[in-house]
Amino acid sequence: MSLLPLFYRAVVPLDRDHHRAMHLARPQRFGFARTSHLVPAVLDEFGPACRHLPILFVPESHGPTPVFLTGLVPGRCALVDEAGAWSGRYLPAYLRRYPFILGESGEAAPLVCLDDSSEAIRREPDAADPSGYAPLFQDDGGDTPLLQERVRLVVEYAEAARRTAAFGRTLQDLGLLRAVTVQGRDPDTGESHALHGGLGVDEAGLAALPDEGLLRLHREGGLAAVHAHLVSLQAVADFTVAFAAPEPTDPAPTCRQSAAA
Repeated sequence: MSLLPLFYRAVVPLDRDHHRAMHLARPQRFGFARTSHLVPAVLDEFGPACRHLPILFVPESHGPTPVFLTGLVPGRCALVDEAGAWSGRYLPAYLRRYPFILGESGEAAPLVCLDDSSEAIRREPDAADPSGYAPLFQDDGGDTPLLQERVRLVVEYAEAARRTAAFGRTLQDLGLLRAVTVQGRDPDTGESHALHGGLGVDEAGLAALPDEGLLRLHREGGLAAVHAHLVSLQAVADFTVAFAAPEPTDPAPTCRQSAAA
């Protein structure tokens, strides 16, 4: 792969022989996500996550792509602590599946891959903390329940990603997306920040959508996701306070939509 997805550096197919002795860190750590304030999201997550993480869209060549906002300062995730533990109330599936990912294959069976450079995997468990790593394969070479669960997650994620891409293109076709600015306060310096470049559903445009457009959204399973996305934008203030704990006199952070497409 020449262009690797976010956080992945050395993706190789999972090999039952080559990776037989591999162990996976337990509990999972997320230090690899510390340098990103955005994490990809899929349609299936909008409902469970909407009251905990703001959901925005970013413009991509293949269409608008949803992301979770996980920090107010570009390049810094505010939900990963110094030990690499996730402190948020919802853990995105994109992070849960790491270091595994589904590769492209001409075969009928899915090609499960992993990031061979990840610190989450090692050939032998840590001698100082043997309970902190769990094996991927059983002694007879069969998959452990842990690996089975991870394979199931990456397959389900890939299927959800395809539906999500179609959903983004539908929103674009219907002209529902507008530029969004998220405003908030830096949790460390107290300085105000404004994040630009995101997109959100325009509520006025949604209300004015012709019946055929609403029917298309409903038929494609996107109407509930739109409402969940709008709910998530209302949660920006709670999300920011959780990071910054501003003084009572501080203005609440806002999420403002512009009229520009």
